[in-house]
Amino acid sequence: MKFSEGEYTQDLCLQVFKDTVLLSHLKDTDVFNRELKTPEEIKRASFYLLNCFQLTYSSPSDSPALLMSRRKYEELQEQTDAYTLYLLTERLTAETGDVVNSPQLANVMKCPTAEGELKLCSLHEGTWSFQRASYMENSSGGWLVRVSGEAAEDWMIAVPLTRPQLCSIFYRWLLQRSEASNPE
Repeated sequence: MKFSEGEYTQDLCLQVFKDTVLLSHLKDTDVFNRELKTPEEIKRASFYLLNCFQLTYSSPSDSPALLMSRRKYEELQEQTDAYTLYLLTERLTAETGDVVNSPQLANVMKCPTAEGELKLCSLHEGTWSFQRASYMENSSGGWLVRVSGEAAEDWMIAVPLTRPQLCSIFYRWLLQRSEASNPE
């Protein structure tokens, strides 16, 4: 997991098991490992890691998600600095067909103030699967972006999301593993 906002940066590894979450910070000179066992520890870590101190559980907005080709999205993302905001908006609108939300995503892509990436690796029946999600925001809002993890698949979906909403979702996702292993 990587997250940065101004001078604040996190680059770490989370290992999620049925009974615990291990947090390992890999970039510091003082490499540390921390075991998160209780829901309170997981909650504090979830909000701290994403530099969020607004504890909210509001629902995501009713705005529709944007769907487009992963390859086209990655191409636009690589060329964001070369495009004007107007041109980036036009390209995104052409790909998504959404004239309302594409300008908002283009604005955040062009001038992000915070960015994060989560790479998920899971082992199931001896086979590894990989998924990726990223988050970006600026003063106009935030977006959670999921891209296909399989080479044969070509999709990207972007959902408008605030950082407190992202933190709440991340926390609930981490908490699920313990609830799945301890059914009552």
